Amino acid sequence: MPDWLSHESDRLCLRVSPRGGAVVDGYTNDGRPFLRPYQGKGAFDVAASACFPLVPIGNRVEGNAFLFAGRKFALAPSAFDPLYIHGDGWLGTWQVGTQRQDVVELGFDKPAGEGSPFVYSARQSFRLVGARLELAMSVTNTGDVALPFGLGFHPYFPRTPLTALFAPASDWWSERGGYLPGERIALTDDVDFSTPRRLPQRWLNNGFEGWNRAARIVWPEFGLGLDIEATPALGRYMLYAPDSDRSFFCFEPMSHTPNALKHVDADPMGLRIVSPGESFDAGFAMSVFDWSD
Repeated sequence: MPDWLSHESDRLCLRVSPRGGAVVDGYTNDGRPFLRPYQGKGAFDVAASACFPLVPIGNRVEGNAFLFAGRKFALAPSAFDPLYIHGDGWLGTWQVGTQRQDVVELGFDKPAGEGSPFVYSARQSFRLVGARLELAMSVTNTGDVALPFGLGFHPYFPRTPLTALFAPASDWWSERGGYLPGERIALTDDVDFSTPRRLPQRWLNNGFEGWNRAARIVWPEFGLGLDIEATPALGRYMLYAPDSDRSFFCFEPMSHTPNALKHVDADPMGLRIVSPGESFDAGFAMSVFDWSD
C-alpha cells in the first residue's frame, strides 16, 4: 500500500495517506503551505501529518473508561499516552475507494475488541474544488449496542510570528492535570478570537464552546488566508499551540467537548447516541485565498 496518494485542482495540491486516513500536507500550486508541511522521516508517521480523523471520539478519556446506560466500558490507553486518545481511526489503515484527480475516498472498519467497545464503519472523502478543500466523514455503528459517538478533525496549520486567528466562541475550558479539561469559564482577552488576533505566546490546549462553525486564519508572511466552514455537527473546537514548538498550531473542529465520554450519562456534551445500524456524519471545508494588508 502506498504511503500517500496525490491529487490536485488548478489551485491546490494535496497528499492523502491510507495510513491513519490522514492528510499528509497541502500547498497552493505556487508552493505556499496552507497546512503544516509533513514532519516525518522514514516510515510514514500519522502524528507528523497535517490532519487526521477523530473517530469515534476526539481528545482524551479520563480513567480510560466510561459509564453509559448502566454499564461500564473500558478503553485501552494509547501506546504513547497513559489515556485513550483520539479514537481508533487515526491508528488504523484505511482502504482506498474512489480515487480521482479531484477526490479521494477512504474507508475504515473497526472490529469488536482491539482496545475499545466501539464497532463501526467510517468513511472519509477529500475533495478539491479550485481553492477549496472539502473533508467529510461518516461513522456507522456496526456493533450490537447503542453507544455515544463523536467526530472531529485534527488539522495542523503553519504558525508564523504574524499568524492571526478569527474563531468566535462563547467560553472555554481551563486545563488541569493529565491534559484534561478543568472548568468551563469565560474567555480571557488573549483567547477571545471574536476579532482576528495573534495566538498568545504561551501553552494552549483547550476546548472552546459555542463556536459558530466559521473561522479564518491569515498568514501575512505568506500573503495567504484560509476560511473554515464546518457542518452543524461541529459546534466546538480544540486549540492546541505548544510553547516548545511555535512552527504550528492545531485548530480542531469537534462535535463534542473534550472528555465528554466521562460525563455522558449526566450530559452528552455534543456526543451522539448511535444505535446499531445508524450513522452520524460531519465535515468541514477550507477555502484558501490570497491575502494582503
